[in-house]
Amino acid sequence: MALKRFGVSIPEDLLEEFDKIVKERGYVGRSEAIRDAMRTYISQSQWEAEGQSLIASLNIVYSHKPRLMEALLKAQHHSKANVISTVHVHVSQSHCLEVITLTGSKASITEFANKISGISGIEYVRLFAFALPKDATIVHTHTH
Repeated sequence: MALKRFGVSIPEDLLEEFDKIVKERGYVGRSEAIRDAMRTYISQSQWEAEGQSLIASLNIVYSHKPRLMEALLKAQHHSKANVISTVHVHVSQSHCLEVITLTGSKASITEFANKISGISGIEYVRLFAFALPKDATIVHTHTH
C-alpha cells in the first residue's frame, strides 16, 4: 500500500497531549498513532451509519446467581443479533465477567445490549462496536 504524506495544523497543547499518549502507548511515532486514530474514527463513523459488516463485544459484570445466568442465556437465544461466542470468567468468589461477541445490524446489537443492561443484577455493561472494512466478510451466522 502506498503511503501519502499530508500536513496538519493543530493547537500546540493538543499536539503535546497527543505526543504524551504516543509515548505512553509505545507507538513508533506520530504517523502510526494517527493511522490508528483514523481507523478508529472511520470504523466508528461506519458503525453510526450502519455499515454492512457490524461486529461488537458486550462486556458484562454481574454477581453469580443462577436466575441471572438463566436470563442472560435466554436473552442470547432470543436475540436478533447473531451471538458468535460467549466467554465466561469467574473474577472473584461472587462476580463473573462475560464477554459476548455479536454480529448484526446496529439496531439488533443495540437492542441486545439494552436488553442485557436492563436485567436485574447486572452491575456493569460496556459495548464495544465497530464496522469491519468493506472488503471483510463475516462468515459465521447462528440462528435459533
